[in-house]
Amino acid sequence: MSQDILSTGQDGAAEPERLLLQREDAVMIIERLRETRVSAQGHAFLLKLDALIVRLGSKWDVKSELVYEHLKTGFERRFQEPNWCLRINDDAWLAIIPTEGSRRGALSVTEMWRDLGNFFVGDVSELPVPLYEVQVEDVDRFLLNPIDLKTWFDRPEAGPERVKPITGATTGEAVRTPGQGPQMTNIQRPVMVAATVTLANRTLRIASSNEPLFEMKKMVMIGHRLEPMVVEASDNTLLDRKALANMDWGLRELVDITNIEQGLKILRMREADQRKMLMVVPAAFSTFASQRARQKITHEVAKAASDMGLKVLFEVRGLDGVPPHRVLEIVSLIKPFCMTVVGHVSSDRKIIAALAKCGLSGVCIEYDGVKRDDDALSEYLGQLAAAAKQAAGACMVQGFDSYRQMAVARLAGITHASMKAAAMMSPRGAVATAKTVAEGLTVTPEGRAALSALERPE
Repeated sequence: MSQDILSTGQDGAAEPERLLLQREDAVMIIERLRETRVSAQGHAFLLKLDALIVRLGSKWDVKSELVYEHLKTGFERRFQEPNWCLRINDDAWLAIIPTEGSRRGALSVTEMWRDLGNFFVGDVSELPVPLYEVQVEDVDRFLLNPIDLKTWFDRPEAGPERVKPITGATTGEAVRTPGQGPQMTNIQRPVMVAATVTLANRTLRIASSNEPLFEMKKMVMIGHRLEPMVVEASDNTLLDRKALANMDWGLRELVDITNIEQGLKILRMREADQRKMLMVVPAAFSTFASQRARQKITHEVAKAASDMGLKVLFEVRGLDGVPPHRVLEIVSLIKPFCMTVVGHVSSDRKIIAALAKCGLSGVCIEYDGVKRDDDALSEYLGQLAAAAKQAAGACMVQGFDSYRQMAVARLAGITHASMKAAAMMSPRGAVATAKTVAEGLTVTPEGRAALSALERPE
């Protein structure tokens, strides 16, 4: 049970409290609340279940799943999409009700609290209703304002907003894992499509996904990055950045083109309002240096961008050790076909500095995966951000292990960030996913159903 940090002001009124979301998909939830403005309009409510947990005592561990299921069932009986709800941490429940005014929404959640209490522990009418208005404060944190039912309804009414439904958020697509309540599967599971490529008796599986790209200053999602996950077919080894950089140029070209084709396919599956404004298209320096590959990529990407109304950012990978004049040459060849170009290098500050005067608008760096506390991570990322700013301007980091790291990165000066699809799974799970998809899952009825359950991080 989380600590109750509610405090009171000098006039005795309850002051807001902060709640850290202990969920891997916290930033996705925050982004959805910000984008739909439901919290700003007074349509987001949180019930704290501390009092119920105390009354249930040792029975809570057994009945917690039933409690959240009771809330979910009662909510869905009252409300249809785009209203949605989900469990927050281990002792709270979030209800989003954009189709009702804030007054009626607060009353509805209050009624659900009393019904919940009566069902599990008896009459709770003598207890204060543990109801809070939810405001977004940070990428993984809520600001909770206690709702006093005696004074709350004196405030002006906010009308309902029309927002897009969140497919699968609280419907039959919600699933339960051991020890957890209903989860928002659509924002946790990245959709992948995959293919197999072979060159010189070497076979690779390429599983592609669209990872959400965030602008960090305002922590808003601005687009997607076409992210490849490459697996050695002979032994199911997941290839890292160094292994990809050392790959035969011809095979790497096949990997890049296949990833782009598959990434565009996934983007086209999305609704127009899900695609945001930008797609980041990565390919190796050697691939862009090939006239045949460059023409194929720029043609297909330009057509897709025109069809979907998106801007294009090309990410030139594998620039470690490439002479600056060669980088500038390639950048000048692809810049007419995109909004801008960034260069991908390792986290060595000398290598980052070498990208100065290469025509790039930013530096893209893959997080090294080293475990650091917040202070050490902030110092490390701050040094990278400073080096990137001096060399090219923007600093993009990919491959974070958690959304908490993204929150630290924001404060450290990183301008853009994303998380690899592989980082959302265990290494074994990542390999299994790539292998399963590559073996034809997407052409089976089960595979088509999985693809239709497209993740909605936005």
